[in-house]
Amino acid sequence: MGQDVLSVGLEGMKGHIVRVEANVRSDKDQFVIVGLPDASIKESKERVLSCLHALDVDLDMKKVTIHLSPADKRKTGTGYDAAMLVAVLREVMKEPIPFDASTCILASLSLDGRLESFHGLIPAIQQAVLLGFKRVLLPPVDVRVLGKALSAELIPLADVHQLLDCLRGQGVIAMDIPNVLVKEEESPDVSHQPDFASVRGHKEAKRALEIAAAGGHHVLMTGPPGCGKSMLADAFHTILPDLPNEEMLEVYSIYHLAKERRGFSSRPPYRSPHHSASAISLIGGGTYPKPGEISLAHRGVLFLDELGEFSRKTLDMLRQPMESGEVTISRVRQSVTYPSSFTLLAATNPCPCGYHGSNERYCTCTPQQVRAYQLKASGPLLDRLDFVLTLTSVGLKQEMPAETSEKVRIRTRQAQLLQKNRYNSPSLNGTVAGSVLLATCGLTERQNELLETVCFSKKWSNRTLVKLIRLARTISDLEGLEYITKASIEEAIHWKQVADLHQDAQRIHGTT
Repeated sequence: MGQDVLSVGLEGMKGHIVRVEANVRSDKDQFVIVGLPDASIKESKERVLSCLHALDVDLDMKKVTIHLSPADKRKTGTGYDAAMLVAVLREVMKEPIPFDASTCILASLSLDGRLESFHGLIPAIQQAVLLGFKRVLLPPVDVRVLGKALSAELIPLADVHQLLDCLRGQGVIAMDIPNVLVKEEESPDVSHQPDFASVRGHKEAKRALEIAAAGGHHVLMTGPPGCGKSMLADAFHTILPDLPNEEMLEVYSIYHLAKERRGFSSRPPYRSPHHSASAISLIGGGTYPKPGEISLAHRGVLFLDELGEFSRKTLDMLRQPMESGEVTISRVRQSVTYPSSFTLLAATNPCPCGYHGSNERYCTCTPQQVRAYQLKASGPLLDRLDFVLTLTSVGLKQEMPAETSEKVRIRTRQAQLLQKNRYNSPSLNGTVAGSVLLATCGLTERQNELLETVCFSKKWSNRTLVKLIRLARTISDLEGLEYITKASIEEAIHWKQVADLHQDAQRIHGTT
């Protein structure tokens, strides 16, 4: 492996090592690139030949064959240009160009030998580090921000001459890089966003949202217009803790691939697609698959307002990503996988007019309209929601709460730190694998028997049993406790009963 020049290829957000081999032999003038290259890589031929000419390399009566391995994976983009050039130079130059397996090259080329940036550079850097590379050779981009998030040595180089000097172990003159590729955004000032303290009443809903923020649990809020669903959803983002550097880079990489504007911000993403959004825009896809809204909400919140207005088919497509934390998009040409570990926050009216079951106004919808509206969210999707809250309007004289989002955010931050240390990963209680959860939750035999007895008596499924453990574990984490307490189990059961009451009311109203 050390004899080949190494680079990194991307399939969605997952990277793989690409070995670049070159063979130069006496034959009719020809330059061939093999290994399933796309059109942009085939055009690399002219860029590489132009750079070789600029270096006074004579290729008369030479056939150059470049192989991108593994040969069965499709290669896209221009990020292999510099690696291909180095592979050819190692074959034709008398002076050796050493290359070790801990180094990779990620750069496109200009015709005169300058190293250039390319689309997908940031996720390629991130994946290169995950693949174990200790040194990454890059075009002249500002990597000071990325250096905070990565352990590998990132070396920006201006041109091919500096690239060759670096590979030979010679010192490279530090550059004053004027163009900043990655610009760090200041974290949004939460004082300009709705604060929990500004939301009147809804004490029970706020408690549920705090648990959801701490453990990554999914929430559905239903109620008449003006009861506070959207305000609570907007305030929910303010109680989420900041992202660590590794997760910041992961989120930025997804936005970079999707060509969406987002700075290198520590705040979790917050996506709120309109209910007219297509399934492809929500899940991701297209002829050349790109991330959808669920991936852009990775490590953050996906808020679906007016849930009943989304098509049922679109909503059911959320089920698998909610379980696995990633989405795989399969097309004829390729299959790509994007991360999609998000917290789903949904809001809906109980019927098309919004006042079904309300004591304030008369509902004008027919029973058939109510039933059709409420059945947009299927049973399997509702079963994946940890909280189903029924909200009612709160009077203006309701006393304002004293607790602010900042105080709540301190608790959610501490709870998430406990979870990430427990699982040794970015996973939270709501998204961690069930086997890992059961092995580390600290549930006693007696508590387990209690949960099994309750689930059996109420005819709850095994998924519900695991959901109760997830909720109880998060509630205990908010208290800073190592083990699950009886009180946290009782509260988890309470939230499940609240959700069942909501669904029972839907069935009764839908048949009347």
